[in-house]
Amino acid sequence: MPLYSFEVSSGPVTVAQQTAVELADRSAVWDRVAELARTTKEPGARLIVRDEAGETIVSIGLWTVRNLVRKPDRAA
Repeated sequence: MPLYSFEVSSGPVTVAQQTAVELADRSAVWDRVAELARTTKEPGARLIVRDEAGETIVSIGLWTVRNLVRKPDRAA
């Protein structure tokens, strides 16, 4: 299974980091991204995900992730 690294930073400061995370495939990355967005409360934080080769495959603000994965709690 492929390995990924996840880094959450706020400006120049790394506030969370997970390395050598084994996931079934690239689609599983998004579940981990959503979990980090739920558990990291640093304002203005950004998440970068790299694959085994060191290539950036995701670079996104946590505020954006939270809004994309928010479950509707009311009827439209």
